[in-house]
Amino acid sequence: MGDGSTPAWHVESLFHFTVNATNFERSLDFYTMLGFRVLRDNRDTVWPSTVARNFGMPVAQGRGALLGIGDGPEHTRLDLIEWLEPKLDPPPPAPPETRVPRIIALRTKNVQAAYDDLSARGVEFVSQPASARRAGIVNVCTCRDPDGLLVELIEYEPGQLGSRIEHLDRREPQ
Repeated sequence: MGDGSTPAWHVESLFHFTVNATNFERSLDFYTMLGFRVLRDNRDTVWPSTVARNFGMPVAQGRGALLGIGDGPEHTRLDLIEWLEPKLDPPPPAPPETRVPRIIALRTKNVQAAYDDLSARGVEFVSQPASARRAGIVNVCTCRDPDGLLVELIEYEPGQLGSRIEHLDRREPQ
């Protein structure tokens, strides 16, 4: 504010993020296999016009569910939506590995066991578990959800809140 006063509002936490799906049931199966559980099933709910208005859209309808990991108010939530109106744009024709990726990272306990279990259940990974101890990473690997979203499973050392970067080279300022 610049005048020394405290604002009357503040953001408390990330409530949920949205993952768009081309096939709701297929994506629901994938995310529940990762450990999410359905907190609220909205797949047959007709959305009121306030949803479209809130997003600045002429119309908004979809099939969805609010998924969660944990029960607390600040635990991770995912809003899984198959858009009915408007329809989700198809992905660009370029191969996924040449496009700017869409990524979600899930803090995971025992990435190697997750990789082994999910691989045995048919999940295809784009990378195998690898350690980056200087960065504080015990193990990390990545798979794709049914619509190509990269899902990074990452396990940090105890007490580590993100990757350490002090040892990395820096780009020159532009």
